[in-house]
Amino acid sequence: MSEFIPERLEKQLKYHLGEAVPTHAAYNINAALKLSEILEAKGFSFQLKDLCPKSMNETRWRAIFYKDGKKFSIDDPQSSVAVCAAAIDALAHQSSDV
Repeated sequence: MSEFIPERLEKQLKYHLGEAVPTHAAYNINAALKLSEILEAKGFSFQLKDLCPKSMNETRWRAIFYKDGKKFSIDDPQSSVAVCAAAIDALAHQSSDV
C-alpha cells in the first residue's frame, strides 16, 4: 500500500494551487499530467520514470520536478500519486524560498 494517501495529497495541492488543481489528480494519471503542466508553466521541468519497465507484476514510478538546480523526487507504485507528491514537495519548497 502506498505511504501517500490520495485524499491528503489533493487537499495539499489545493492549499498550494487553489482551484487550478485538476480534478482527481491523485487518482488519475491524465489529471496528474495536467498538474505537471501547471508546474511547468511555473518554471519547473518534469520527468516520470517507470522503475520496473520489464516487470509484469510490479509497478514503481518516480516523478521528478526540477527548478533552479533543485530536484524534487518521489517514488510510488501509483504514477499519479508519485506526480502529486513530488509536485507538493516542489511547491512547498518554492513557497519556503520566497
